[in-house]
Amino acid sequence: MIPPSTHGASSAERALSSASARAGSTDRDVAAFYAAAMRKHKLLLVALPLTLAAIAGTGSLLRPRMYAARAAFLASEPQSMSGSLGALSSVASQLGVPALSAIASGSAGLSPQFYADLLTSNTVLHALVTERFDANKVEENGGEPFTGTLVEYFHPKGKTPTDNELSAMKSVVSRTLTVSVDRVTGIVRFEVLTENRQLSAIVARRLLEFVNDFNLRRRQTQASAEREFDARRSRAALDSLHLAEANLAEFRTSNIDFSRSPRLATHEAELQRRIAIAQQIYSAIAQRYELANIEAVRNTPVITVFDAPEGLVEARPRHTVAITIGAFFLGALLAAAIALVRERGDVGRYAERAL
Repeated sequence: MIPPSTHGASSAERALSSASARAGSTDRDVAAFYAAAMRKHKLLLVALPLTLAAIAGTGSLLRPRMYAARAAFLASEPQSMSGSLGALSSVASQLGVPALSAIASGSAGLSPQFYADLLTSNTVLHALVTERFDANKVEENGGEPFTGTLVEYFHPKGKTPTDNELSAMKSVVSRTLTVSVDRVTGIVRFEVLTENRQLSAIVARRLLEFVNDFNLRRRQTQASAEREFDARRSRAALDSLHLAEANLAEFRTSNIDFSRSPRLATHEAELQRRIAIAQQIYSAIAQRYELANIEAVRNTPVITVFDAPEGLVEARPRHTVAITIGAFFLGALLAAAIALVRERGDVGRYAERAL
């Protein structure tokens, strides 16, 4: 007679073995089902990946190659301009002209982010898309020749010319122009991406010219405003100097010998101090006026270009091989999914007919 404990253990072992056998049989059935489905739809498993790979590869080869022109610049005011604006701010504060003081102190230097925003401003973008570019001298693998405006380049579908210009401006921001700012060094970098190597370089150079022209106009406008301010103050200071000199001359005419009178001697010294102060004020304003005259006509560049766009335009790869391989694997997964769905549907219909 077998002990109860031993009999119970044998039953449990037999149950476990039976469950393992059923699980193994189920796994084999599932694997057999998948293998049968793959064999049954092997044409689909071959045709669909190859078709998608061929379509993706052909589309990648037919897609125009893009060319990236990069440029970088650092905007800085000349030393004379910065000092002149600082002096103007100080004098304007002392004379009680807060508006002019704020303009001068705020204009002494603009942040790099300002120039990044300037490149994507409506004023610059509108001037860029409406300007005509000649990019016919393309080298081998340099893209298709192009002559015209960027509005014509993007082929917008607007109802009016204004709509077309606005659409081209948006296309420049979203597809053509990328701007970044290095916060540590203050260098502004941007990239222009088009289908024509020469066009990318020309557009990048034109953007640099827009920034420089803006700085020149801003500097000349500020210098002109400072010149007008200094001209008025110079006349007022000269009048004050003439008045102080006239008072001293009148005093000396009326008091030929005042050496024995301490009160008259003190008054004469005070009149001389007024003349000295008036002379200092007039000299300082006259110097600033002459400096403003120079700055108002200065046309030297005020941006330092670190990376020029000419000659270093990069041809962007199409990644045809990677796209083709990715499309092939995607097609294989899609074909396998379709095969399994079809096989499950066939099994379900067979089971319904058997019932």
